[in-house]
Amino acid sequence: MLSPTDNSKNQPASRLATILMHRRVNNLKSGSGVHLMCLCACLIEAGYEIRIILAPRTSFGRIPFCKPDKVLAEHGISIEWPKTVRIGGIYVSSCSGVWAKAIRRLFTYMVSALRLWLGGTRRPYPSDLGKTLGSSEARKVQEAANKKPSDLVIAEYSSLAPLLGGCDAAKRATLIHDLLSSRAGSFRQAGRAPDHTPITVRQECERLMQADLCIHASQLEANLLQEKLPHIKHIWMRPLIADNRGALGGAPRVVFIGTSHDGNRAALDLIVNDIWPRVRAEVKCELWIVGEISSWVTGNPEGIRCFHPIEDLCELANGNSIGIAPMLAASGISIKIGTYLELGMRVLTFEDTLKAYGDTLDGLVTAVATPEEFSSALISMLKNQDQTAQDPLDVLSQLQATMKNDELLNYLKA
Repeated sequence: MLSPTDNSKNQPASRLATILMHRRVNNLKSGSGVHLMCLCACLIEAGYEIRIILAPRTSFGRIPFCKPDKVLAEHGISIEWPKTVRIGGIYVSSCSGVWAKAIRRLFTYMVSALRLWLGGTRRPYPSDLGKTLGSSEARKVQEAANKKPSDLVIAEYSSLAPLLGGCDAAKRATLIHDLLSSRAGSFRQAGRAPDHTPITVRQECERLMQADLCIHASQLEANLLQEKLPHIKHIWMRPLIADNRGALGGAPRVVFIGTSHDGNRAALDLIVNDIWPRVRAEVKCELWIVGEISSWVTGNPEGIRCFHPIEDLCELANGNSIGIAPMLAASGISIKIGTYLELGMRVLTFEDTLKAYGDTLDGLVTAVATPEEFSSALISMLKNQDQTAQDPLDVLSQLQATMKNDELLNYLKA
């Protein structure tokens, strides 16, 4: 898990940063949770006290209770969650609408399980990603934020950015994991329906008009919005790269890590139906599918092992592992690439996926243009371990030298 520098822990927090959120916070070790904790690490290093205010209804998703990830308490980050009852470390919703939504979700899950049992296909449940809050819920969030004026208030995703104008704060910012307008186009190009509420670039820019700063997970998207909104400060928040290398030896294996969202499901379909059969015909090694996405693997495909979320990813890594990211439908930045590099793996991805990192990974990651090239490159990497392997320590040293957030830290400290 990402953490601030040791020096930051000794700095007194003299300013308050408030983060507005409308999603679950029970698992912040993967996906967009990694970006959030990277931002929190920067805020702590810049001397901020952090509080998170969660939307009373939307933040529960489809489960009416939530135990926040312990990493928040470990970093001294407080939580305020209106319309909840706290029982121990668990927040329970007091909104009848949240419980009604949970009952509908349970019924849908049972129908989906029955369909799968009868030989059908599993369908994803519609996502609320991209939706703005209703007026009543938005007012509750703003009221909670204004109980104590902030030096900096940060809305997570553009969907919460319209709340910034009603918050009592010296500065206002938006954490943009990915541009929802770009995400929709990416999914359509891959032949899939968007897994969120689609909006246009113009609509997304209108949402962001009250921000002084946009903190981007992707350099590509930071450059795009810089052109659209030049009066707002745009900073690319580079992912923090730790040294989590596993053993140097070990049997060769291929690894795909992912949470359960439709971009990963599209990649999984490509892997299981196209890439892996070609690879398996040439090289007899194993493919490990790790994380929530593993639950979408059906049947018993040859040479594939599934692992549900595990606490320590270092158990998966060794010097002969290859992390793959064949993302057809994606936006923002593929955080799994950084995870693979942290673990000392070689990495194979698509050229379009790598653009979010700018030129920081040039020469450190193998990137190709098509699924056919992906299969061929993976076969070559597995057959030629010595020729394609780089010293993981050299790779990490280069990354840690370039993946510094000096620009963001300087802005926060100013």
